[in-house]
Amino acid sequence: MTAVFRFFEIVITRVAYPFLYMVLSLTSAWRGIRAWGKTPTCHWEAVYDGRPIAILALYQKGRLRPDTVRLVQALKSFGCYVIAINTQRLDDPESLRLHCDCYIERVNFGRDFGSYKAGFLHLYKRGWHEACPRLLMVNDSVFCVSDRIDTFISDLMASEIEVLGSTENYEISHHLGSFCIAVSNRILRHSRFRGFWSAYRNSDVRPRVIRGGEQKLSTTLKRCVSAPSEFRTLYGTNEYLTQLRQDDAFVDQAIRNARVSALTGWRRFSARKIIDRLRESYVLRATEFPEDVSLRLEDAALADRIPARDVRGILEIAGSDLKPGERLDQDFVRKVIVSELTEVYMSGSQIHQNASTLLIMGLPIVKLDGLYRGMFVIQDIQMITDQIPQQDALELQRLLLERPYGGDALRGWKRAAFMRGLI
Repeated sequence: MTAVFRFFEIVITRVAYPFLYMVLSLTSAWRGIRAWGKTPTCHWEAVYDGRPIAILALYQKGRLRPDTVRLVQALKSFGCYVIAINTQRLDDPESLRLHCDCYIERVNFGRDFGSYKAGFLHLYKRGWHEACPRLLMVNDSVFCVSDRIDTFISDLMASEIEVLGSTENYEISHHLGSFCIAVSNRILRHSRFRGFWSAYRNSDVRPRVIRGGEQKLSTTLKRCVSAPSEFRTLYGTNEYLTQLRQDDAFVDQAIRNARVSALTGWRRFSARKIIDRLRESYVLRATEFPEDVSLRLEDAALADRIPARDVRGILEIAGSDLKPGERLDQDFVRKVIVSELTEVYMSGSQIHQNASTLLIMGLPIVKLDGLYRGMFVIQDIQMITDQIPQQDALELQRLLLERPYGGDALRGWKRAAFMRGLI
């Protein structure tokens, strides 16, 4: 009955998609009409003196989160001129003067790209792009870890790479995560980049923002760079594969910290898949294994006897039924494991797919919608918070749990819209 119910739920959700999209589009259009003509309020603006600029898109009410304060402090410590654009109201905006050089509040319409647009139009209008050596666009959809945020900001802003993101996303098309991208002065002054922000139309419809905002921005940036090598990430697939090939201990860490949640369709690392791939290779075919050999991880006795939580465990499982005198090519097995880990790393949004592993690599940010969107379950949250300082872990855990999985928390048309990625 559960399978039948699930089937009909999928059918109904798919049939309802055009209607839901229309409803959300009309709602967005109405909010856009209400926002029309409402000029953003600039509470203050310090004199710009040619420093690197950071555009910070905020959605925070009352006061800033502690991790956001850490972020703006790190930006100021590096020497950035910080432009903060908030779609909510703070109780005491003046309290930000020590951290922000320019603070703007605007109507809550257009999501993060609406705030980015407001920030870019603000600096272009004043001609700051001519002198700005480098710019960082960042938003508060990520949690900032205290013990490595300064190094992260330095890595992004001290680089000479024309376009440098934190992570990649392979959904639909290859693009950078728009929550954190640094660009050089050449890109900032490029007519295509300026044209993108002038032409961008605000929307509250999530798929439109992803396609017309995040993905189109990366397409524009790829056209602006002087060479393909000038469009890169700090923690992309190339960096991940390189570290896997050079560091045996990191391979074990990547296996142990692989994402657990089965609520999304993205690939997950599985020792069983490794065994299946080895069985299809010459390594295991040479051992003349029968087709029904018991190498299944769900087999209780085998799972209890040999934990497959690292390379050694997988090797023990793969070699558990070898004939006397036969040996596995361990180097080949390692290559298969690294290949599977890398292919999983490339599935979907890297920052969601590999949150715990990325923290091990040094990335100091975690997406706050991980539990809400089904990329995390409680076990994933535990693995993530184990990688960061205790106080940060408590803050992050609370923020994640405040937004439970939308597939369970939402009801009616909102749930249907959520399951189709509309909200």
